[in-house]
Amino acid sequence: MNDTPDHIRKKQREIWFSKPQEERVRLGLELIQEVNTQIEDRIRAQHPGFSEGEIRVEFIRQMYKDDLSPEYLEGVSKWILEKYSSHKHV
Repeated sequence: MNDTPDHIRKKQREIWFSKPQEERVRLGLELIQEVNTQIEDRIRAQHPGFSEGEIRVEFIRQMYKDDLSPEYLEGVSKWILEKYSSHKHV
């Protein structure tokens, strides 16, 4: 979706690139974390019975289903679930 007029996009870029590199990196990482949190919250709302491991598996599936093979995703899913289940016993 691209509904921002070109002159506004240009102004946004000017503002963004006027910030020091460290601040741009920090803000970018904060934005990524915020988006990830929103995705996890949506998964929790859609699947209230999911464990933390299952939430992580669903997050990975949603984020990378178009980039990773089903076999690889299955392996990652098993690994995540094993790690989360082993933490319960520690």
